[in-house]
Amino acid sequence: MKKAKTVTLKSRSKSTTLKKLKRKKKCYVRIRTVKKVGKKNYYSKWSKIKSVKVK
Repeated sequence: MKKAKTVTLKSRSKSTTLKKLKRKKKCYVRIRTVKKVGKKNYYSKWSKIKSVKVK
């Protein structure tokens, strides 16, 4: 991977739009959830990598 971008969603929305991507290239996406209990964060495992072609 060349560069990794991080997007944090504050609400429980199930989608977001990634911006400033180069056209007609492949983008690889993976997600994980975070649960905050008190001051500690609990992370799930990363999802499988999905490739998406940028329009």
